[in-house]
Amino acid sequence: MKYLIFFLLLTSVVFSQNYNYAIEEAQVDLISAPTSLIANNITVNSVNLSWIAPNSNNPILEYKIYNNSNLLATSAGAATKYTLTGLTSETSYSLTIRATDLSGKISGDSNFQVFTTNSVLINNNQEEEIAYFNAYLLPISQKATLQQALDQYKSVRLEKGDYTGTDIILRSNQKLYGHPSLTRVSNIKIAAGSSNVHLENLAPIDCFITLEAGGVISGFTFKTIKWAILKGTNVQLVDNTILNFEGAIRLDCSQSGYFRNNKIIKHQIGTIADMLVMKGNLVTPSYGNVNLHTNFRTPHGDVTDISVLQSATFVGVDSESWNYMGKGSKSLFVAQNIDDLKIADFGGGNGGSTFKTRSFDIDAKNAFVLGETNNGTKGILSKNTDMFLINGIKFYDRPPGKTIGYDFLGNVEGSNAITYNGVEQTATSNDNALVNSLASTLIGTQRTTWKRPKMVKLPDPMGENWKTHREGKPDQKDFIQDLINKNGIAELPAGVFYIGSTLLMPLDFKHGIVGQGSGKTIIVGLTDDFPLLSLTTGFDGNFTIANLTLQGGSTGIYASQEYGPLNIAYQYMSHVIFRDQNFGIHLNKTGGFDNCFLDNVSFINSKIGFFKEPMIGNSGELTSAYVDKTMFYKNQFLNCDTAISLLATRADNLNAWVNCIFDGGKKAFIMQGQNNSLIANSDFTNFSGDHIIKSNAISIYSSDFFNNKITGSTVSAVNSNIEGCNFLDNSPLYSPVIYNKINNHVVNSVITGSFLTVIPENQGFGVENSIYINCKFESKPALNKLIVKVKGGIPTVIINKDSNPFPQLLVKH
Repeated sequence: MKYLIFFLLLTSVVFSQNYNYAIEEAQVDLISAPTSLIANNITVNSVNLSWIAPNSNNPILEYKIYNNSNLLATSAGAATKYTLTGLTSETSYSLTIRATDLSGKISGDSNFQVFTTNSVLINNNQEEEIAYFNAYLLPISQKATLQQALDQYKSVRLEKGDYTGTDIILRSNQKLYGHPSLTRVSNIKIAAGSSNVHLENLAPIDCFITLEAGGVISGFTFKTIKWAILKGTNVQLVDNTILNFEGAIRLDCSQSGYFRNNKIIKHQIGTIADMLVMKGNLVTPSYGNVNLHTNFRTPHGDVTDISVLQSATFVGVDSESWNYMGKGSKSLFVAQNIDDLKIADFGGGNGGSTFKTRSFDIDAKNAFVLGETNNGTKGILSKNTDMFLINGIKFYDRPPGKTIGYDFLGNVEGSNAITYNGVEQTATSNDNALVNSLASTLIGTQRTTWKRPKMVKLPDPMGENWKTHREGKPDQKDFIQDLINKNGIAELPAGVFYIGSTLLMPLDFKHGIVGQGSGKTIIVGLTDDFPLLSLTTGFDGNFTIANLTLQGGSTGIYASQEYGPLNIAYQYMSHVIFRDQNFGIHLNKTGGFDNCFLDNVSFINSKIGFFKEPMIGNSGELTSAYVDKTMFYKNQFLNCDTAISLLATRADNLNAWVNCIFDGGKKAFIMQGQNNSLIANSDFTNFSGDHIIKSNAISIYSSDFFNNKITGSTVSAVNSNIEGCNFLDNSPLYSPVIYNKINNHVVNSVITGSFLTVIPENQGFGVENSIYINCKFESKPALNKLIVKVKGGIPTVIINKDSNPFPQLLVKH
């Protein structure tokens, strides 16, 4: 009998447990699940969670937080935010939540949030990233309050999207940052008397950025601004920087005001007329402004109006088929009533236009031109202008009548000759008037050079043992790919994300990856046999990538014909670090990489940092691989065997490396088929290969070479233009190039090693025909003269005036 009672009791307990479980299971999904679970502010051991409450007829009692079905915490009450603590560093979590209401009903699971807690090695971002992320984030839902936010917080950043509808005014120390995908805004005014205003990543499409007259505007930075018109009438502008600006720039101080010592770096504009207006006056002179890397794309009418300036400098000017629609009558480059005009690397062509106008129309007291390769019609030069032209191809006409100015021409159209007013100079000149005039023009006044680039310690979030840290980590590729597929742009929180296969990115202007900073968001390859990110279909498209580190894998970003023809255009990258890869960026026989801007992008420990492979045997626009009008700005190339490899089938045009650091490795550049590519204000240190720069042609401005131990020459090039550089290594500047004569033009530079090319006999090498202007030769001080011509490796002093070299292009007055 007692056994029967025990059996009945046991059966009752089991039935009760099963009944209670069934009741709990029946309660699940009787209320809807929480939605929109978001995990952000991820740290080493915590995460902030937020969600939207479920629909329920009864108040919510609590939320339970699970990791892979394991209960981690309970949030009492109806609040929809919770800070989860006590997490383990460098650990992957897959979180979901369930709600319980007062009746005891339990919801189903919310969406999942997958993330990895930070490594204890996570460190700070780069300086500009810190300023960006410290700015107040104004949600797009509050866009009508943008002016109030600027006035209250001073520094504001915007989300992805459209903030138009409200014109704004910025005053001293106010900063407005758009999203890296470029945020659309309305008209902007910079108040008179303002200083240190900052605009970045904005698209004021068909709108104006107006500079207000009435007080000095100084120290502003406009960076990556697209489809706007910048205008100022009778303004006072001093020491401002316009960087990566796509739109017309129109400064009219013809009545009053001035603009002085401003930098316009990477200015690009298409189709419309009056692309660049810089008009001064005689009473309050304008001077010291430098335009570096200017591209006028198929202007439909007149292009430039530059007049009444004490000085003006242009380095890197290019145009494609100007006056394309025949709406203008003037030359491409119009500069009138200028005291001192300096131009370097003036290229481009007008083959696509049926409405031909001249390439330039210059009226200046002194004109200095270094490298003129424009394939348009001849220019026009006033009768009064003293022209000093080195390395040109198209020449110019002067108006009828008596010419007062002189023509001093060096190596024009490959002549390998120096002429003065048509007479070749083969020996030292005895013309004192010429000597004194040239000395005044070429030596001039020493100015303040641009600030040298600074090698900063870049974030290294994973540290030296990064490969050990990735061992055994879960694959989070699907999590990131899902964000890309669903949201377009994957906004990754701070943390380390390990992936075991390639992320795919369409080139459609709509997709991308944005992190919380190059020191805080890291994507790491679990192995090194696949590209971390591969580009898929798209023509003249791009994607957004910013504020993160890509480490490991075989390649950081890869593009190939695998997904069909690719043409990358207007690709803006900001604060991206590529670490420990064969290739940081690899363009494998793709189409173009066109009109791009790489801002604070760095390559560390790569076989090749930036690698473009040509399609051998193809030269058409749609079937070749080319890089055009792309600027690498404040990039660092550290310990890369080769920093840049660009071998062109269809020639590359007007690419630039500005304020860059090249340190360590074998070569900085391996290039071929370059037109008007230039290096400006950059440093080269600790190279150990045969050449630092190898290219068919290259221009180098205000750059320093030191602490290198190369086995050959610093530069191996058929044609070069160099100004304001310091070659401080005891190695040859140039070396012979087989089957080619060498045409090199060096101005205002210091050369420590040998510079005369020794020509091997009967080995197929061409001879050296070079011109040295106002240079200092540590190895041959007897040649420290104003102009030295080298022909066949034999130097001849043309102007026997002592040299005094210092940079004169990238300077402020």
